[in-house]
Amino acid sequence: MTKLTASTAESLVASSTRLARERAADLSVADLADHAGYSPFHFARLFARHVGIGPGQYLTALRIDRAKQLLLTETESVIDVATAVGFDSLSSFSRRFRSTVGVPPAQLRRLADRISDKPPRPFSLLSPGIECVRVTIELPADFSPRGDAALWVGWYPHPAPIGLPLSGALISGVTEVSMPLCPGAPFLLGFAVPAQADPMAQLVPPEPMVGVHPAPLTASADVTLRFETSPTARRMPLLTALPSLCTR
Repeated sequence: MTKLTASTAESLVASSTRLARERAADLSVADLADHAGYSPFHFARLFARHVGIGPGQYLTALRIDRAKQLLLTETESVIDVATAVGFDSLSSFSRRFRSTVGVPPAQLRRLADRISDKPPRPFSLLSPGIECVRVTIELPADFSPRGDAALWVGWYPHPAPIGLPLSGALISGVTEVSMPLCPGAPFLLGFAVPAQADPMAQLVPPEPMVGVHPAPLTASADVTLRFETSPTARRMPLLTALPSLCTR
């Protein structure tokens, strides 16, 4: 197999993610591999190296993200939503939805109603630890001119906001936070929403403002977490219903 240049690999992955975003409900990993011109095995390795998760996980993430949109903007039943996003089994959909979002499908609707009346206030799920990472927050200057954006900073098992974080904090009005290391979750990810954001902006942001530290963190360090909106072709949906964590 001819060795790919970095730019060619990047182009193949970007093309595959665009296709996935357009047709996630009816595509398989094999379909994406055929599109890229690679075997499923080699394509999966290439995709994971550039995106941080495998193509199967990515397709599922897109389906769950679409399900979140339908649940919050339409009145269809949960089983109809599951079918619309490509799941054959309601139980499989509900199980995957809860594991990646943090609440069952029907509860997402109730959560949206709750936070429309009472937005979540800063809270912490951090456990004390001897080794800590001191995080400096960098947001685009025009995102929160008054410095009152809500910021979630948490530890994840993978370098993508899929599934529940194992530890983290919702903060506001600060530019630094100390994060005790979290065994089993070395990836530091952040998500920002403007002050007084509506439920859709909090639960299904169309252009999530995210920060991802580029490498796993396993020892004390001072790091900067830069928040930005990623390009559309590579954008990773934010699946976790973060406001639900304040009740855990």
